[in-house]
Amino acid sequence: MFDSLLVEASTLTIRDVLTRILLAFVLGLATALLYRKTHNSPSCSRSFMNTLAMLSMVTCMVLIVIGNNVARAFTLVGALSIIRFRTAVKDTRDTAFVFLALAAGMAAGTTRPSLVIAIYCGVGVLVYLLHGIPLGRSSNGTVGLRFSVQPDEIPEDVYLSVIKSHARTISLVGLQSQKLGQLMELSYQLEMRRTSSAQNLVSRLSALPGVMKVAILSLDQQEEP
Repeated sequence: MFDSLLVEASTLTIRDVLTRILLAFVLGLATALLYRKTHNSPSCSRSFMNTLAMLSMVTCMVLIVIGNNVARAFTLVGALSIIRFRTAVKDTRDTAFVFLALAAGMAAGTTRPSLVIAIYCGVGVLVYLLHGIPLGRSSNGTVGLRFSVQPDEIPEDVYLSVIKSHARTISLVGLQSQKLGQLMELSYQLEMRRTSSAQNLVSRLSALPGVMKVAILSLDQQEEP
């Protein structure tokens, strides 16, 4: 029984191999386009998108090489174990697209094309719909506010009164001293009022003496502490 696992179940022709690799390329390209379409930032990494397309083809080639040969699979695992990847994925969402590209390549290398396309289209539609669902988003407009003040020129209650007139809730999330205490950089998380606008808040804060570098940030754009 074990010996039977070491024998190829079927021999693939050149046409079959090219068809599977082409299918993997199409699915990888579709994964990259889906990533670009659902990306939150205005720009995304071209290198990462190319990697998604290449990853599907490479995975498909690996599955074609392995086939049904168990010994070949263990040999390949041992050979690939010496590779170490040092690139850190900053967004967990990017990791999900890496696994999607891997799954697409595995499916293209082992399953019938019509079934692969049908399953991938269903998964792609669900991923796109998930992007439109406001999971984790605040319906009241939660934003980040960052600005610098000169403590000697403006009291704290002056700029806080301006912020409170535009925000329902205020949370101080960052405080940094600059220029030996002559300048303070403050970071707040605000829940904006429905009748207020971020542009008006920036304008009013910038007009105050001793307040500078006022910026409104979305929560996804704030830097890691």
